Amino acid sequence: MLPGRFIYHAAVLAAAAVLLSVSSCGDRNRSNGLLPIAQKALGDSSSIYYADFPEYPRELSDLPIGIFDCSPDGFTVAERFLTADNFDNITGRSGSDGIADFGGEYFQILYDRANSPYGGYIDAGNPAFLKEQLIRNTLFLMSDRYYNLAVDEYQSGYKDPVKIVIVPSPVADYYALSDIQALLDRSGTGVKAVGVIESSIREALKGVDEDGNFCVGVLYSPEGVTSREYEAAIRKMASDSGVTGRIQVFNQEGLGIEEALAGNPAYLDTSAKVSRSGYAGPVTGISYNNINASLFDRYGFDTVGNALLFPAGGRNISGVQLNSVENYVRYHLVSMVERHRRSGSRVPISSIILADCGYDRLRGVMDRIMVELYNYRRGGIYLYRSSISPDFRFIDPAECAVSEAYRILREDGNLALRGTKSTLSPFITMPSSSVPADSLDSSGFFRETFLFGRVSGTEDVTTKAVPFTPRYIDAEELGEIEYNHETFTLIRNALY
Repeated sequence: MLPGRFIYHAAVLAAAAVLLSVSSCGDRNRSNGLLPIAQKALGDSSSIYYADFPEYPRELSDLPIGIFDCSPDGFTVAERFLTADNFDNITGRSGSDGIADFGGEYFQILYDRANSPYGGYIDAGNPAFLKEQLIRNTLFLMSDRYYNLAVDEYQSGYKDPVKIVIVPSPVADYYALSDIQALLDRSGTGVKAVGVIESSIREALKGVDEDGNFCVGVLYSPEGVTSREYEAAIRKMASDSGVTGRIQVFNQEGLGIEEALAGNPAYLDTSAKVSRSGYAGPVTGISYNNINASLFDRYGFDTVGNALLFPAGGRNISGVQLNSVENYVRYHLVSMVERHRRSGSRVPISSIILADCGYDRLRGVMDRIMVELYNYRRGGIYLYRSSISPDFRFIDPAECAVSEAYRILREDGNLALRGTKSTLSPFITMPSSSVPADSLDSSGFFRETFLFGRVSGTEDVTTKAVPFTPRYIDAEELGEIEYNHETFTLIRNALY
C-alpha cells in the first residue's frame, strides 16, 4: 500500500524562533520548570488548583483512561481506543489477535468546548492562558469531583481520577505537553501523558534511510498546528533521535478537505452545476495552494457529475472549482508530491503524517491516489518513483498515540484486563454562570474578545466541566460525534 508525502520548505531560522517563543511564553514565573498553576496544584493547599496528590490512588489499573480536546476529534480518538487491535494481548507484541487491545477499559473524556479553539489563543498572542487552561483540563481529569451544572457553586458530583492523560490536539501537544508532563512527573501519582505529535513523529522516524536521511510529509488542517510548528517539532525530535543525514519536511495545508467533509457550502455545494460565487477553495494560479493548470492530467480529478465545476458556457480550466472531497484530496496530495519532485531531492518521502483526525476517514481514497502517482508515467518515465518511497505509508497520529498508550500502560502494569464491557463518562466545559452576560454570544458560548482575552495567573472560574448532554452542542458537532459508532454507543449508554 503506497501512501504519499508532500514537501514544503519552511525557514529553519523561523522554526527555531517558534521553538524559542514556545519555550518562553508564559514561563516568566516558572519555578523548577513548572508553570505557576502547576506549582499551586502541587503545593498550595489554599488554591482552588491544589490537587492533594499524596491521596491519589496507588493502584492505577482500575482507573479510566482520560482524554481531553477542544473539538469532536477527542471522540474520534476515543473511537480509536475502543476499536484498536494492534497488539497480542497475551504477549504484548505488535500484531492483531482478534481481541480489542483496550477491552474492558473505562474512559473519561472532556470536550473542552467552552475554551475552543485552542489555536485562537496563539493567534491572539495569549499562549500563557492556553497553557494554563490545558493544565486545568489535566487537573480535572485527575480530580474526583465535578459540577453538575454550570450554575452550581460547588462540585457535588463524584468521579474517578484517571490513570493516563491523552492529548489529541496538536496545538495542545505542541504548546503544553511538556508542561503537563512536568506536572505529572512531580505529582508522584504514576500518571503519564501521551500526545499525538510526538507519537506520530516517533513512528515517522522509522523511515530514516540507511544513509541517515529522512524525508516526511505533513498534511495539516488550516485550524491546527502550523507548518512551521510541526516542522520544528520534527527537526528537533529527528536531531534528538540521532538522525545524522539530511532532514526534509514537506508541509501541505489541507485547505478545504475538512470543510468539504463537513458539507461547508463555501467548499462543496451539491446543488452547483457551474463555478459559483462564494467559493473559498483552491483556484487556478501559480502561488502556493493554487491549482496548477499544467498538472491537470496528474491531479486526475473526478469529473463525473458536478465533482469539478467549470465556468458557465464551457470547460475553461482557469475558472475551475473543486466540488468533491476526493478532488480536494487529489489536489493536495499531488501538489505535495510534485513539490518534492521539483525540489530535486533524492530522498523519497517515506510517510505522510495526517495531522488532523478527520483525514483518517479518507485513507482509502488517499492510498489509491498515492498508488496512481507511484505508477504515473509520462513519456515512458515513472515521474514520481523518486519522490514516493516503495514502503510509503500514511501515519495517523491518533493511532500512534493509542499504540503508545497501550505500551505505557502495559509496561507499567496498568491495563485493566477486565472481562466486562468498556464504559465512557463524557464531560463538557461550559461558561460559568458568574461571567458577565455580555461576554456570551447567541449560542451561549464566549465571544472571541472575551474568550481569547482572558488573563492567566488568576483563580477566576470562567468555565466549568459538567456532564455532557447533546443539548449543549449544535447538530453539526453532534453529527461528528455520532460518526464514531462505538464511542457514541457508550455515550448514549451513559446518558440514558
